[in-house]
Amino acid sequence: MFDPTPALPRFQLRKAAMDDFEFAEALTRNNMGGYYRRHHLVWRGDLFLGSWRESENYILESDGEPIGVLRVTEEGDSLHIRDVQIADGHRRQGGGTYLLDVAHRWARARGLRELQLRVFVDNPAALLYQRMGYRLAGPRLAQFGAIRHMARRV
Repeated sequence: MFDPTPALPRFQLRKAAMDDFEFAEALTRNNMGGYYRRHHLVWRGDLFLGSWRESENYILESDGEPIGVLRVTEEGDSLHIRDVQIADGHRRQGGGTYLLDVAHRWARARGLRELQLRVFVDNPAALLYQRMGYRLAGPRLAQFGAIRHMARRV
């Protein structure tokens, strides 16, 4: 039987408020903690807060529950993706792809020529970025060569 009600979107994205900072910082710290330890880096909440204040920040929700974070900054003719974070238990369900697609549409609408991001060399998310057209852009970054800079044309 045909159901005439339109399907509700799986994900909702809303602009983050300062009240969302605690969720965003905890999610990012938890998701990145293993990489920081493996690469002998120290998480600095003060630096995250400074970056939060300089970025456009968004919360990804599913059924009204916050499950992810997207943070971007516009730099010259590029949209730099600062964070794509998805909560454990919600990964591999399309949320990361959704956030990257949104960032691409925003870059195009703003007349920018590329998207940029950084990823730890051992982060499996790099495979998603490659599938979505991101390529290595320049040398490895950070003192231990632990981070790759990737870019994609808009």
